[in-house]
Amino acid sequence: MIKVISWNVRGLNDKKKREIIKSQVQNWRADIICMQETKVKGDIEEIVRQIWGGRWVRYASLEASGTRGGILLLWDCRVWKGEMLQTGAYTLTCKFEALLQNFQWHITGVYAPNCRIERKKVWSEIGAVRGLMEGPWAVCGDFNVTRYPSEKRECSRRSRAMVEFSDFIEDMELIDLRLEGGNYTWFKGDNHTAASRIDRFLISEEWDVRFRNIKQTIQQRLISDHSPVALDCGAWEQAKSYFKFENWWLNVEGFEDRIREWGGSFEFSGRPDYILACKLKALKGKLKGWSRSYEGNLGMQKKKMLSQLADFETTQQLRELTEEESVRKAATLMEIEVHLKNEEFAWRQKSRALWLKEGNRNTKNFHRTANARKRNNNIDQITIRHKVIEDPERIENEIIEFYKEL
Repeated sequence: MIKVISWNVRGLNDKKKREIIKSQVQNWRADIICMQETKVKGDIEEIVRQIWGGRWVRYASLEASGTRGGILLLWDCRVWKGEMLQTGAYTLTCKFEALLQNFQWHITGVYAPNCRIERKKVWSEIGAVRGLMEGPWAVCGDFNVTRYPSEKRECSRRSRAMVEFSDFIEDMELIDLRLEGGNYTWFKGDNHTAASRIDRFLISEEWDVRFRNIKQTIQQRLISDHSPVALDCGAWEQAKSYFKFENWWLNVEGFEDRIREWGGSFEFSGRPDYILACKLKALKGKLKGWSRSYEGNLGMQKKKMLSQLADFETTQQLRELTEEESVRKAATLMEIEVHLKNEEFAWRQKSRALWLKEGNRNTKNFHRTANARKRNNNIDQITIRHKVIEDPERIENEIIEFYKEL
């Protein structure tokens, strides 16, 4: 089961922008993320850690040409063994091997130029890479061209570039999945005077053999004129959660008054310690119910705000926003800013890094430490007879043999 995200981020040089991207990365919980048009050259390790976090992140990149282009592939080396296979002028190809199951596949990230003649070089690059691999293959990114007039707003003629793109897909024997969640992935201007589907996933026929449920969906667009696109393969079950007091609740207006009101409404008799225990238990019940409400649930708040933003984006696809709607959209974006601050408080609590100051925007450290409690609490290498073993299967076998001999 795999989840891959492809997104033209339109630059990673702005710190504030990277914070929003990191929030989205946390929300997606994707296996692999492919970003295009990073506009970054040179060493990008620090940028990678800011948008993903954790010492287990690995990446492969294609540098930008001047202030244009650039591709970045991110993955967790605890789950995937990644290897950069080939780089071109417009493409980056990596091979991935799952560490927890027997599965290998390849992915090619694409950032195609806007010129039809130059795009022919992209098709040649991808075609050459295809000969280097076997098995499941995904091609994703910004192709800067559509296949049909229906994928471009106010377009009634199928251009030569569209025909060439379709021919390329057929020659490579790739499958163009139906896009769910919308018609377009790129929008121009505040009023969306132009829109098209130029971002997509293309998959090889081998994916159908491996997975029964494959879909391609549009994700919420926030800080780029391109919408992220997700490739979901398989089915996921939502993890069960448990109740805990969230420190960020203390920032909610009227929260302390609510606690006093609840505390005063409880009536118990008996010893003082018994009364206190009963009141705490009753208060926990009240808080548990309140945590499921909009006011006390970060997930519900984020879902509602993104839904409101999506409504504005949908309206902009049909017509220009009124002045009142534009003001409401700006207010929603400001609410998202506040939400990101509360998310930082939540990650801080999970990380148990209480020595850090709330004013520090370094959520990377919170995220890394919190995830360490969940993912890194295991044995990644052992020493047997003065020899270091890192292979997970061999580690498991050695541990089993050790306890058998006790």
